[in-house]
Amino acid sequence: MAANGAVGLRSRQKQERRENILACAKRLFEEQGIETTTMAAIAAELGVSTPTIFNYFGSRDELLLAIILEGHERGVAANRLRPKRNHPRLYDDIAELLSDFSEYSLKIFSKPVWRYADSAAIRNPESAFVRRYSQIDRVLMETIKSVLVERPCKTRRAGGFDADMLASVIYNHWNGHYIALIKDDALSLEEHFSRLLPEIRELLDLIFDE
Repeated sequence: MAANGAVGLRSRQKQERRENILACAKRLFEEQGIETTTMAAIAAELGVSTPTIFNYFGSRDELLLAIILEGHERGVAANRLRPKRNHPRLYDDIAELLSDFSEYSLKIFSKPVWRYADSAAIRNPESAFVRRYSQIDRVLMETIKSVLVERPCKTRRAGGFDADMLASVIYNHWNGHYIALIKDDALSLEEHFSRLLPEIRELLDLIFDE
């Protein structure tokens, strides 16, 4: 029993240290920029050795990816727990969801950090970073799809629709606008929504008769 207790304590301590590393890295990435934040700087801030940081995360990009993935996982989990979206129109449900995507993503990281993450993905398209980063795309598309199939909608051609394809189209449209948002420090969320949402409304009006 004592041995099990010791193992449990070590596990909790390891998890706590991991969370401290992530929190410290996120703060330094935002304050100093990713390219100037070294693993040694994170270690010094936490009062541990640099090899300790590398024991948890093999590189700075792994640290960045962990913060992004875990942030999105929390957002997706919160979305699942919220009351079912039930606006008068499908557009309103989708508009609210996409707005949540944009707002929550900017809570995970600021625009400059997102620019670095996207540029890292472009520089290393075959890397493990990109493969895991792409998980976000799949999860968000599934989230959109779940909203599309939750409610019966009559299409203008009086038939069904391919929910996977439509979710992909909507996600890619949102993603294009989100990239434009993070590229422009002067562009506000309100302006982002004013560009994105009318186009989503037009798209859904072409498909559905509500």
